[in-house]
Amino acid sequence: MGTFLKHPAVRFLILGGVLYGIWLLVYYLFIKTYTSWDYYLDLSIVYLSQQLLELVGIITLIEVESDHVILLMDGAVNSGVWVGDECNGFKLFSIFAIFVIAFPGSWKTKAWFIPMGMLLIHLANVIRVIALLLIYDAYPTALDFNHLYTFTVFVYSIIFILWWWWAKRYGRVSKN
Repeated sequence: MGTFLKHPAVRFLILGGVLYGIWLLVYYLFIKTYTSWDYYLDLSIVYLSQQLLELVGIITLIEVESDHVILLMDGAVNSGVWVGDECNGFKLFSIFAIFVIAFPGSWKTKAWFIPMGMLLIHLANVIRVIALLLIYDAYPTALDFNHLYTFTVFVYSIIFILWWWWAKRYGRVSKN
């Protein structure tokens, strides 16, 4: 049993599981209850999406409704896209960070790679919101499929590629 626990993959899975459990407790007992971090992340995604769309001449409006921030196309046929706590990438940041932390490697490298990866994940989420808004305006019936499948695969692929890149380039794994 002792040798089994020393295997790098087993240690990675155990450490990752423990860290994710701790993260969930901290998120639901403290962050979600006592902070506005989710709201500001929602707002950041919608604001950045609006700014990028304006660069290409697409005018949008931002509305806040309850616990969602809505990005509306000005004069569009359909309403727009809602960004809420489940869509803002906050939990994805934690999954990415936990993958990197749980994998053996230099803390110096982890200290810059994790924030850089989170920024890239955030930008991917902005691209996702822009694409969903454009899809919803042009093909409203395609929104659900793209929201549930296409962009879930898109964002999780980015997380996996970032982690894989970090593990290959900066991670340390025993050759045994």
